[in-house]
Amino acid sequence: MNGIDLTDKFLRVTEHWRPKVVAELNGQEVRIVKFRGVFPWHHHAEADELFLVWKGVMKIEFRDRVVELKAGQLHVVPAWRRASHHGRRRG
Repeated sequence: MNGIDLTDKFLRVTEHWRPKVVAELNGQEVRIVKFRGVFPWHHHAEADELFLVWKGVMKIEFRDRVVELKAGQLHVVPAWRRASHHGRRRG
């Protein structure tokens, strides 16, 4: 069993906002995605959502605050929270 090379996996992603499954565990999928611009307000009623920034900067905008994540940081959005995900890449 080999490790998963995230750099290689990201190089293979050519479209924005098209998540790709890179691993599965305990009935959950680990997905990666490249994004640009703003994603519409939404929430996932049945599942929390984890965001880990690989490169660049991501803003997760809630009705009452904004969480800005830089490369190497993560944030968990509980299923019941409505949020909009804004992304931009630096560098």
